[in-house]
Amino acid sequence: MEKNNTDFTLPPARGLCFDRNDFIKTNFSVDTFLTDHQNVASLEKMRDDLGVYLKVLRLAMIELINKDYANFVNLCATLIGFDKAIVKIQVPLEQLNEEVVSVKQCLEDAMKELSIWLNQRHSLLKKKQLLKHYSQTVNNLRTLETVFRDISDKNKLEQIIVAERTALLYNQLKFTFSKCENLLSSEQKELYNDIGGKLIQFLNTLLFHFWNENDENNLLKTLLILTTLDRIKETELLIRKQAIAPLLQDIINEPALQRSKDGLQGIYTKILALLETKLKLFLKVMQHSTLTFLAKKYIFLVNCFWCEVESRIEVNLASIFAPGNPQLFYKRYSESIQFVRKLEEYCTAEGTVQLLHDTIEYKSFQKRWNLPVYFQIRFQEIAGGFESSLKKSPTVENKDGFIHKETLKCWISLHNCWSDGIYIEALAHKFWKLSLQLLARYASWSTSVCSQDSMQKLETTGINNTLIHNSLNIYVDTQTILQKLPSFLAHVESKIPIQNSKSLLKESLNSSIEILQQTESKIRDCIVNELYDNFNIQLKQVSDIPRLYRKTNRSIPTKPCAYIDVVTNSLREFNEVAVNKVDNLFLIGLYEALFNVMTVSYYKYVEDVLTSVQRTEESLRRLKQIRDMASQQNIESTGTTDGDKIRLQLNVDVLSYTRLAQSLSVEVHKVHKFNELSSMITEAVKNIEIK
Repeated sequence: MEKNNTDFTLPPARGLCFDRNDFIKTNFSVDTFLTDHQNVASLEKMRDDLGVYLKVLRLAMIELINKDYANFVNLCATLIGFDKAIVKIQVPLEQLNEEVVSVKQCLEDAMKELSIWLNQRHSLLKKKQLLKHYSQTVNNLRTLETVFRDISDKNKLEQIIVAERTALLYNQLKFTFSKCENLLSSEQKELYNDIGGKLIQFLNTLLFHFWNENDENNLLKTLLILTTLDRIKETELLIRKQAIAPLLQDIINEPALQRSKDGLQGIYTKILALLETKLKLFLKVMQHSTLTFLAKKYIFLVNCFWCEVESRIEVNLASIFAPGNPQLFYKRYSESIQFVRKLEEYCTAEGTVQLLHDTIEYKSFQKRWNLPVYFQIRFQEIAGGFESSLKKSPTVENKDGFIHKETLKCWISLHNCWSDGIYIEALAHKFWKLSLQLLARYASWSTSVCSQDSMQKLETTGINNTLIHNSLNIYVDTQTILQKLPSFLAHVESKIPIQNSKSLLKESLNSSIEILQQTESKIRDCIVNELYDNFNIQLKQVSDIPRLYRKTNRSIPTKPCAYIDVVTNSLREFNEVAVNKVDNLFLIGLYEALFNVMTVSYYKYVEDVLTSVQRTEESLRRLKQIRDMASQQNIESTGTTDGDKIRLQLNVDVLSYTRLAQSLSVEVHKVHKFNELSSMITEAVKNIEIK
């Protein structure tokens, strides 16, 4: 019906206040239609639109009839006499309907009766089965009661055979008992519990008897019987409390620790010796292939031995966990970890080591070692000792390839972090972080030494040679550390067995290497600033050159001034010291930086002198013109003037300055303001004629 409505469409009409498809909806209602459109148009508008659409429908109907006229005529002809045919077949159909209803009722009655009989049969079968279970339970109770009455008269070998059959009967009894428990009397239930207790007690007795007799085969049989009774965890606990605990009672305690010549190591040796002597049979039998292939298996080392050992260590040897004495703590921790690793070697079955690590006792054992406190003590020793060795003024010692005592202390502190007696594998990340902090602190100290000396420099005319030597020595020590860091990294990698640790260590060390390398530029800047502060005072003496030649009738200059000699001698003395300590690449960079700042200042001073000379000459020329207006020829001076001598002296100084830079392997054409200085002085003397 819904499909027919959707296939059928009304003729379209434009400008109406309603949708034509509303009329073909299955739930069409006039009231709902008017309610939905009351806000769309007024009732008059609605009436007019409905009248218009009615006309459209009539026209459409007429067109449809005209289009299929023959079909409409045939339909009318076909329907003639159809009502009589319907009446004719109505009576047979009603009779057929009554027969179908009657057959259906008969079938339903038969099904109901069959269902009742089937339910009764099922109930009888359940009762029969319940009675069977009850009968089996009573018989098994009697049988087992008789067995336990006579079993004590048999020898142990016969008892283990009887125990196997008894366990089989008891498992059957457990099953039947669970099915018919409600039918049993309280006496029978009490007898069931009593038999179960006797069986377990009997098997436990056999277990320890065969262990004491060192009877491997019968001990294995006893464990298998207990496994069929689903007594694995209870048996493990029994072995732990009655076999292992008594053996450990005299081994794990404070008096035994005090008496032991080897200390804690002696205690651990005795504990492990039990696995090779008195407990060897349990270890061997529980690792037998017959037991290991079971879904539920015994885990002697983990659930019996380790759990009892760890709990007794925590309770009876709590003093070994005290971190107050770091040397003793390290010794005992290392011995304990070594003991655990030796114990892991006995875990031959797959996954046993992981089971050991997952136990609550193992996690508790690891937490009892207060490693954060131990590391804090070591941190104070290593970092505090290094910090106390750092002085404002470095101490020269020249030992083990290092010049300064502070650098040697840094290197020793780095190796102490990873030395035997201090380093603990569980704290690898903390000791690595401390190593990086030591390198960063050394770099910071190296920078501060130069900075402090620079700020505290007295106003003197000489170079602070102490600062220069300290800076050069720090640079040499820093380069030595950088050269030794790869070997140090290899040493650290050998201490950390973690996979993929090499890339992480190298990546983190690179940042420390960059920090140390940055000290190179800071040391260079420190030396450059110290030299420049002194040389700048000398270069300022350029302004004294005019006084030397103004109205002094001095000869034409051929030698550089004293300030150039001072700068040259000072730099040569520095170079003689530095060339034996640092590499050429550092020196060249230092000299380039020095001449960059020096040349900028020198250029300014020379420019000021040349400007002053030019202004003086122009003033003198104007005065001469005023005094002698008659003859223009007398204005020109004959010979070399004082201004020319000043320019020539500047030229000699600049050439000497250039030769000094070139002698120190400085590419002068790359120095700031050097080309401008050279061009300026060349321009100043190009028109001078020396007579």
